[in-house]
Amino acid sequence: MADQDHNPTTTQTQPKRQRGSGRIFSRKGSPFLWCAYFLRGREYRESTSETDPQKAQRFLNRRMKEVGADQIGAKAFAGPQQDRVLVNELLDDLEADYKLGGKRRIPREISPQMRSHLTRVRDYFGEMRANTLRARHVQGFVSMLKGQGKQNATVNRSLQLLGQAYRLAVSSERLSRALNVPKLDESGNVRKGKFTKDEAQLLFATLPRHVADAANFAYEGGSRKGELLKLRWPYLVGDAICVPARDTKNRKPRTIALTPELEEIIARRRAAQVEGCDLIFHHDGQPITDFRKSWQTACVLLGLGCFYCRNCKDEDGQYISRLDDKKRCPRCQRKSSRPKYIGKIFHDFRRTAAHEMWKAGNTIEDCMEVTGHATSAMFKRYADLFSEDERRARQREVQQRRREWRESQLDNVLVMATAVRQ
Repeated sequence: MADQDHNPTTTQTQPKRQRGSGRIFSRKGSPFLWCAYFLRGREYRESTSETDPQKAQRFLNRRMKEVGADQIGAKAFAGPQQDRVLVNELLDDLEADYKLGGKRRIPREISPQMRSHLTRVRDYFGEMRANTLRARHVQGFVSMLKGQGKQNATVNRSLQLLGQAYRLAVSSERLSRALNVPKLDESGNVRKGKFTKDEAQLLFATLPRHVADAANFAYEGGSRKGELLKLRWPYLVGDAICVPARDTKNRKPRTIALTPELEEIIARRRAAQVEGCDLIFHHDGQPITDFRKSWQTACVLLGLGCFYCRNCKDEDGQYISRLDDKKRCPRCQRKSSRPKYIGKIFHDFRRTAAHEMWKAGNTIEDCMEVTGHATSAMFKRYADLFSEDERRARQREVQQRRREWRESQLDNVLVMATAVRQ
């Protein structure tokens, strides 16, 4: 027989094995003792990785405690197959599910930004067994990224993917428990960059034409960069662009109504059409992918951004040394080939559009129809509805109403006191 029950003690002293307590046995071709046990009618067999009968029995006892905890609902049982699953396998499943389109099953491609975050997670956790990951490992990952100068929002995007991979594994019954991945605070990292009309016009005149048209479209319509760079001529129906669900961030179709300003941009793009390319925004017939270099150069030239030395930071990790025209640091005298850019970004056009539409007197719901925001809370964050001066004015109004209320209460007390004396 391939399997043979192993008696850890002599037959004279060995008590009769109780039903449901599991068993230890030897297996042909294996130097280790094996154990077998049942849970909900299914038999589990696994190597104890022990040759000593007593140590093998202790291994089996631990497994039986885990089985008992599952039976009373205290903790889900993680069998031997789950113990062999690597984090890399969970991330592979996450990528495959993402490409299929998640719950809506609308196919999509993994963006370079998402790929970058996945690479960080793979490099740190990839070869670890998924069931062995604990909070201390996550904290070590966070400490590593913060030591590299990453912002909380950047760290959170990597943590988010790690948590999603575990939740997907649980829903697909590959793991029995998810991993609690706490996020860092991002309240102090909310961008509020917006363009004035003059700044926007100067930037349009400085950027390459194919980038300038895309930027102008984002400024007028409040579209996301990833969405507008996928717009195609077949989407243009009459006086509107009908964006299919596969090209939107929230995977819901939406319509962009063409205003006179947007129609002017569309007319320029129609004149720039290239045979064989149906993209509205393109560069010589090729998709526009990365234009950060031209964007940053234009913004620095116009004073809308600056280059900083990556090596010179203060105690809080903030970049403090601005590079000169030759990208040389005045503090460390190093010439940077990959400087840190801080300034206006393309997404600030979306914030500008949201803010100006609301300031013009439109309701939040009407503005959301144009920008495509899913929730009013996110729109309010983007629109930055009140400037600092407006916030102070609103605070003064609240305090003034409080003073008036207190004075009215005092008047009531005086009236009552007068009535009592009489």
